[in-house]
Amino acid sequence: MFLLVVAAALGIVPALAEESGAGSVVVADVRGPLDQRGLDFLVDAIGTDDAQLVVIKLDNAGIASGNPEELRQAIASSVVPVVAWVGPDGAVAYGGAAQLLEWVAIAGAAPGARIGFTSPTVAGDKLTILAGDWAWDLQDEEVVVDEDTTLEPIEIVQPTIGQFIAALDGLDVVAGSSTVTLETATEARLDDGTPVTISSVEVRFLKPTLLTRFLRLGTRPDATYFFLLAGLSAAAFEFYAAGAGVAAGAAVLALILAGYGFATLPMNWLAVAAAVLGLGLYTWDFQRHELGIRSLAGTVLMLWGGLALIQEPAQMSTKWWAVVLTVVGIMLFYLFAMTTIARSRFGTPTIGREHLVGRVGVAETVLQPDGVVLIDGARWRARAHRAAEVEPGSPIEVLAVEGITLQVAPPGPSS
Repeated sequence: MFLLVVAAALGIVPALAEESGAGSVVVADVRGPLDQRGLDFLVDAIGTDDAQLVVIKLDNAGIASGNPEELRQAIASSVVPVVAWVGPDGAVAYGGAAQLLEWVAIAGAAPGARIGFTSPTVAGDKLTILAGDWAWDLQDEEVVVDEDTTLEPIEIVQPTIGQFIAALDGLDVVAGSSTVTLETATEARLDDGTPVTISSVEVRFLKPTLLTRFLRLGTRPDATYFFLLAGLSAAAFEFYAAGAGVAAGAAVLALILAGYGFATLPMNWLAVAAAVLGLGLYTWDFQRHELGIRSLAGTVLMLWGGLALIQEPAQMSTKWWAVVLTVVGIMLFYLFAMTTIARSRFGTPTIGREHLVGRVGVAETVLQPDGVVLIDGARWRARAHRAAEVEPGSPIEVLAVEGITLQVAPPGPSS
């Protein structure tokens, strides 16, 4: 039985590659829904110098935005063979990423990989490039690859990228106008005489630039939803904390990533508005220091907004458990973090709340009915007892204390 050693055996591979004089194998690895930056990265990878083979490693839930035509032309005109592998186990290739399997010279996949939902080629776009009966048959469904897969474009089923590359050895593939015989593996023997197959070429893994990888954090629908709510929550936290700006900086970064997701994914803008409105209702109840119908409605809106965030649910929908975890995290954040910071900002340890009833102070902000008052130099959140506004500088008297919120009214016999 032959054992397969993956190409990561760095102590052996470079020496064998130099001896054979073969060029390196370039593995282009970009995960998540593809956007124009991801497509451009693949085009650049195909043009890599001194490569005898380019392997596109796929784990992409479709093409979110951009035009894949340049990539298809780059594959067709490349003088270097281009192949693709969907893996490892659990990886997906949907939409345009699935159709790419027919554009390359040889396509492979790992057992457990999922291929399908081939239409549309670009999510949220009318552009459709379907070739082959298999692509038409899988427009609305997927198949899971196994050892007996007969899916038309899949020629090699191997569990790892190293085994896939080694399995290409000796195959004749078309590159441009010529046919190339691949040299990717060689046979050797272990000390006990056991024959093994090892890589005979240097394998180089290419990834997008740091900036592209940073921005593409927002191209996964689950991440886009999280960054949106986390960014807005951090902004609210900074407003109440009035600190050194750490929370504000985190909010800016999170909202940049969410914005990139908005720009690349096929968004359901009604769902986005619902999620933002739901968070606004949470903030409203927090401002009033109560949990009521607004908080319940906010929870429902955020859950629905997360589940309906994307227009192409078959290709790149949000996962229900990720949405639930995000909403639960927001609930806990408002319940504990926001309440704690409000107490630390609007109260002082020298003034006990049990002694505040009957105290007189002044309104620091307009109370309509909520605002901020000053009592013995300490700032407190307050709510006017009457419907009329209390202007800044007006005297007030504390009537009651509800949690960290004071019930106040203008002083006088009727108060």
